[in-house]
Amino acid sequence: MHIIEQKLVVQDWPLKEPGDEKFFGYIVALGVFPGDWSAEAAIGYADFAYGETYTRYRIPDDDSLHLGLLRYLEFNLQHQAGGYGLAAKVWIRLTETGYEVDLP
Repeated sequence: MHIIEQKLVVQDWPLKEPGDEKFFGYIVALGVFPGDWSAEAAIGYADFAYGETYTRYRIPDDDSLHLGLLRYLEFNLQHQAGGYGLAAKVWIRLTETGYEVDLP
């Protein structure tokens, strides 16, 4: 068993304007944290890992982003369950119509 000790800092989402894009690595978790312990203040987040880095981002409330991340998270879970490890690294672009989540 590997024990990882870390202080997880939630980063602001880096894609702000249409045309912004970034390689994030493997999508390893999606979730919602109840900010101020109320439903109205809930914070969506996504965790990414690549190499020696593990980063949690506060994600915007956007269906195209959520569904794209869920698709690749499910793929990674299925691969892991099959004994193949993680396979889907993601590249995300913000467009005029929403987010595109793709393999690099």
